[in-house]
Amino acid sequence: MARTYDQVVFSGGGIRCFWHGGFLSKVGDFERLRPERISSVSGGALSAACWIAGREDDLLAVMEEAFSVNDSNVAAGKSNFTPHQEIYREVVDVTLDREAIERVADGPEYEVALSVPPEQFTPHLSAIFYGLIYKLDQSVRSTPHLVWPRAAGLEEVRVDGRQAARDGKLVDLICAAATIPPVFDVPQWQDCRVLDGGMLDKAPLPLESEGETLVLLTSRYRHCPEEPGRTYVMPSCEVAADKIDFSDASKVTRTWDQGVCDGTAWLAKQSAGD
Repeated sequence: MARTYDQVVFSGGGIRCFWHGGFLSKVGDFERLRPERISSVSGGALSAACWIAGREDDLLAVMEEAFSVNDSNVAAGKSNFTPHQEIYREVVDVTLDREAIERVADGPEYEVALSVPPEQFTPHLSAIFYGLIYKLDQSVRSTPHLVWPRAAGLEEVRVDGRQAARDGKLVDLICAAATIPPVFDVPQWQDCRVLDGGMLDKAPLPLESEGETLVLLTSRYRHCPEEPGRTYVMPSCEVAADKIDFSDASKVTRTWDQGVCDGTAWLAKQSAGD
């Protein structure tokens, strides 16, 4: 049986976030773990909302169906000539029905991290500029907690996911959180142009962080932190899914299945250590 945690962090990673669902299907659903605080970023915002609402299996089924009828990452007549924005919005809207949104509104603290570029940058220029710095930081430092984009002027904003649910804006928030230009438009949130919060931190802890924390990653890092009170969990190997490949439903299934295997192995290791 898995230990309990005060906080759970859902990292970003696009479609790789289906590893979260598979892992937690073994480690524990929301009713089992019941953390006090949840923080999320990018595609992890959807993982977190579905976990709180008990819609993980529904999300898997809806996304598999959407990808099974889409065989290309290029689409004329769609936003930026890709199908990503429309597909993602539809999947989120279908999966998070009224009952699910009500569960999120009544659930634990649930933060969604976004990033805000300087006003003097045009939206697409900021996406390119900070995207390059993000990639460089990831390549050189290889840790989920980035430094260089923040040093270059990118700022963070945290949004209360529960309040967004109460205001009828949860779907908008989740879609704004997981946008990767140029395949997605640069969205606006509360009068600000925002970028994917994963450009600042792949696994942002809650602002009022306290207690034992489970940090769920979707990629492997050479320098994963070792901090008291935090348990970082990475996939055992690179997952099948590419974060913006919306054309192969099997990659979603295989990524979920890897999460199941990794969750089973992690629980066995935890039991052996008790």
